[in-house]
Amino acid sequence: MNVIWRKIRPLIRGGYRIFNGFNGFMYDFKRFLFYGGWVENLSDKETRNYNSVMAYHGLEKSLSYKKRNPTSGWKNAERVFARLKIANSIGEYGYHDKAAKQVLQKFLDLPPNKDLAKSKEMRLAMNKMDFESKEEHGALVYPETSFRKGILNKPEDFFFSRYSLREFNGKVVSDEYVNRAIRLAMKTPSVCNRQAWHIFHTSDKDTIQKALHYQNGNKPFGVNAPNLLIISTDLKAFFAGAEHYQHWIEGGLISMSIMYALHSLGIASCPLNWSQTPKMDKALRKVVNIKPNQTVIMMMMVGYPDDVNKVCSSTRRPLDEVLSKLELK
Repeated sequence: MNVIWRKIRPLIRGGYRIFNGFNGFMYDFKRFLFYGGWVENLSDKETRNYNSVMAYHGLEKSLSYKKRNPTSGWKNAERVFARLKIANSIGEYGYHDKAAKQVLQKFLDLPPNKDLAKSKEMRLAMNKMDFESKEEHGALVYPETSFRKGILNKPEDFFFSRYSLREFNGKVVSDEYVNRAIRLAMKTPSVCNRQAWHIFHTSDKDTIQKALHYQNGNKPFGVNAPNLLIISTDLKAFFAGAEHYQHWIEGGLISMSIMYALHSLGIASCPLNWSQTPKMDKALRKVVNIKPNQTVIMMMMVGYPDDVNKVCSSTRRPLDEVLSKLELK
């Protein structure tokens, strides 16, 4: 009997895992179906702004080439213009609506485009649109001296000194420092510069504990978390079916940037996995203000280290196991 059980137990366990995986896949599919931007409802300000940044970022790239094709960019220019007209007709403008208008103006003012009839037509219509961006968009001169400001004398000191801390000294990290870390992390690249991130922050102990209740990897240390972040991405930002996993990629990028930004400010962090079941994801959404279109990527405990700390050694695999030469087959 024991021999039979040892043979069928892996099959039962594997079948249960496959069922859970399928359940999770279907949950993700339904969320992409209901909340993804694939319908392209451009009357919705959030959807339109994600859509607009895709188009005007194409113009930014065209403006940034030192050797640009003088006839390039018009397809994106027409897309931007169409979305600006929608924003103007509704009378509700987002950040990227305003940025898009400025970028398109710069594109139309290029010498090869300035005197074209379609440029004059677009410019005339845009002059009647009563919204402007106060920031600078388009392209900028970026000398090597600016690039070299980011070079660390010994990058190993920075990267190898970061560990995940699960115990903190109890001092709450102020909003000022959390905000600064998020601003630094927002230099993270994103697909077509859509920046589909949203980060939730709290230092309220009751809120922290209620949120952590649904994350199964923080016991027993989560009870002492001074601050908690929940990193999410917005499904409205993704339009093509091929982008059905892109929100996870975007979320992973911003999450790591946040941890390094915090580390650069002397603040410790511990990422908390959110590979949860649909049931647990729904339960979390009942107690915190996360919108249905926002995908939870991870939770993150944040705080200051003690004078002396103990951490997992977390050694890394040999380089030859993770790095190979790319070759044709």
